Amino acid sequence: MDKLVVDASVLCAFFLAEEGSEDVEEVLNAVSEIHAPSFWKFEAANAVWRRRDIPEKIGEALIERLWKFKINDGDFIKGANYAFIIGRKHNIPFYDSSYIALAKSLNAPLWTLDKVQAAAALKSGVSLWGK
Repeated sequence: MDKLVVDASVLCAFFLAEEGSEDVEEVLNAVSEIHAPSFWKFEAANAVWRRRDIPEKIGEALIERLWKFKINDGDFIKGANYAFIIGRKHNIPFYDSSYIALAKSLNAPLWTLDKVQAAAALKSGVSLWGK
């Protein structure tokens, strides 16, 4: 596969070694270009922060690891208006609709574990990875 837009839900599963994270790593290694809006790191860092079962030192190491993770997260200014429209139309948060808008602009599938976001993506004409 050439390009794939990956949602923070998938990246969090990978970084937090949740169930199925081995599959995530395999796919991420097989894709030529992995894309996400630049704020994905903040979403993933927030997920680490919310996990109170993770000791502080391990949490710090995870944050450092995800900040160094190589992903195409360039400027998304052109897709912001489209993301706003998608978010309003499907009643989903702007950050979720931004992944959909990015996938649409790249003509790439979206990989998400969020069922509401996935439904909005399909209704917006964006294919889902694995579907």
